[in-house]
Amino acid sequence: MDALFRLFGRGADKLVLLTLLGLVCLFVLVPIVFIVLRSFRGADGLTLEFYQTVWQQYRDNLWNSVFVGVCTAVLCTLFSVAAALFLATRQRWGKLLCMAILLITMVSPPFVSSLAYIQLYGRRGWITHRLLGLSWNPYNCWGVILMQSISFVPLNALFLNGMLEKLDTGSLQAARDLGAKPAAILRDVVLPLLGPGILVSLLLSFVRSLADFGTPVIIGGRFSTIASEIYLQLVGYSNLEKAAAMNLFLLLPSIAAFFVYRALMRQTDRLAQAGRSRQEALQLPLRRCGAAGVLILAVSLLFFLAMVLQYGCIFLSGFLRSSREGYVFTTQYLKQLFTYDRSTMLRSVGYALIVSLAGTLLAMLFSYYMERRRVPGRHFFDCLVTLPYMIPGTCFGIGYILAFNHPPLKLTGTAVIVLANMLFKQLPTTTKICSAALAQVPTSLERAVRDLGGGQWSVLRDVIFPGLRPAFLSCFVYNFSSSMTTAGAILFLISPGRKLAVFKLFDAVQVGEYATASLIATTIIVLVLAVEGSVYALTTLGARRPAPKRS
Repeated sequence: MDALFRLFGRGADKLVLLTLLGLVCLFVLVPIVFIVLRSFRGADGLTLEFYQTVWQQYRDNLWNSVFVGVCTAVLCTLFSVAAALFLATRQRWGKLLCMAILLITMVSPPFVSSLAYIQLYGRRGWITHRLLGLSWNPYNCWGVILMQSISFVPLNALFLNGMLEKLDTGSLQAARDLGAKPAAILRDVVLPLLGPGILVSLLLSFVRSLADFGTPVIIGGRFSTIASEIYLQLVGYSNLEKAAAMNLFLLLPSIAAFFVYRALMRQTDRLAQAGRSRQEALQLPLRRCGAAGVLILAVSLLFFLAMVLQYGCIFLSGFLRSSREGYVFTTQYLKQLFTYDRSTMLRSVGYALIVSLAGTLLAMLFSYYMERRRVPGRHFFDCLVTLPYMIPGTCFGIGYILAFNHPPLKLTGTAVIVLANMLFKQLPTTTKICSAALAQVPTSLERAVRDLGGGQWSVLRDVIFPGLRPAFLSCFVYNFSSSMTTAGAILFLISPGRKLAVFKLFDAVQVGEYATASLIATTIIVLVLAVEGSVYALTTLGARRPAPKRS
């Protein structure tokens, strides 16, 4: 590589940069442009016919989406703030236990909340029927709101907890010195400083609710949203024009939310930079914070109890069979699991490993060129890379179908289109992780390498990549878990002969094979945790290995 960079000089460097920017434009910008153009295309040219049809036929679904999104955002944010405050004030084993619960929820596949909801609170549910003797219909909009709210909490809670860990302890100490009580500190200091993060949580929860198709399809019953109708339009009727127009109703608010999100994130970044660098428990006794503290404790304990019940149900129901006497242990469903196409699990792991390695390398290079080389147009490309984070997954997937379904780049039906969609859907988060790590690498080291005669490859090899080693682990883990559990973005890109494990889970839930679905979900969770634990162990052992002694 050194010889290559010396031979071609700036040309090789520009080639790498242009390749990166070209890939971003091809796999992010082009699909969005195609889906916008397709929604206006009629038999006689440009038309608004599909928008009129969508507005007339699916107006109620649009309002349903907005209603569910608002309710989910408010409820999810309340749970998230409570869980984050509870987590930030815990110490030692209490904090480790809460983090372990959140970690399991973060790596679990989609549809798990809906599956547990049916098992626990359905017509024959463990709690409603077995424990309370009730028989009620759980398939309605309130079930959708509840399950979306609970499933969105872990990510928001970890985000808010990160902000709480960075709060300046000087502000809290100053408030105590002035005689403020814990309730006043919570109300007047902690929550106002957490304000930008709370707004981000509201925004992300609303956008994620709009894009969620699985929860309404599984437990919505007759209640449907625009996202679930998009799924039915493509699966049942293959109407790309109408589906594209319906996606535009989701895309426009998502893009508007994207710019608000970036503005809010700049505020949270400044807060984090101004806060303390040492991560320690927040010195704020919730029990002494009055009614607000009691409410926070009650809500957070309710959430963690719901998580324990949910995943306890998932892990156990695969080995329990219902009978008149109660539940008995069985391995019947475990045998059924092996009758499913086992190649789907191997394919899922293979795809996840490829995306993890390629996506992490791409994120590291992109962050380096944007943050350190500060290339022209970096703000535009940074916005472009971040955009898939806010775009509904079904919209991003349909864009790939429209963009890559014809020559000269026909990718539909291949593994490449699935891998590319996974990679660029997850690229926003990995680039942010790499950018944060890159900020900790002194620029003086780069200048020192150049002063000693090193070229661009020497800077990357000896300074940038070693400095991004911690980010490599985080990006690899995030890419792997996201690739194993992603569904909405690649839903329409998977060919029937190349299904992934997460869609086998979806099929099992839809046909009522809940025990088999629980085993598939458990297998995915265990695999993700095993791979992540192995990567972490290898990285830790490599970092702790003593340097060879010099003779």
